[in-house]
Amino acid sequence: MRRRSSSSAGVKLLKLNYGEVMEKLREYAERAVAKGAKAVILIGSLARGDYTAYSDADVVIVADNVPKRPIDRLAEFIDPTLPIDLEPRVYTTREIIKMAEEGRWIVKEIISYGKVLAGDKELIDVLRAKFRSPIPR
Repeated sequence: MRRRSSSSAGVKLLKLNYGEVMEKLREYAERAVAKGAKAVILIGSLARGDYTAYSDADVVIVADNVPKRPIDRLAEFIDPTLPIDLEPRVYTTREIIKMAEEGRWIVKEIISYGKVLAGDKELIDVLRAKFRSPIPR
């Protein structure tokens, strides 16, 4: 006698609660500005609108009172309590402007899709004015 097995396995669809995530990111950004950041800018899939349930939050933080070594800057801006993984990139004003003048991809992402979560909303305009497309080789 053969038994028929029935499978109870199903597909579980995960969905990112964009509104909740954005609210928490804005709160995070306000705290970062209160600690001295000039601006917190969202880039990546959340800024472009092509995020998935597995996306993380890519943020560029512009702050001038930070340690010299980029790796040492992260400790101040990590927040494991957020409902999404956070990928902060911390630059000084001077560094981000130099990156704009060099035509770096991250600045292109900022001026194309960036959303200022808190701080200086004019910073994107400054970067746009300084941005130089790389010369094709």
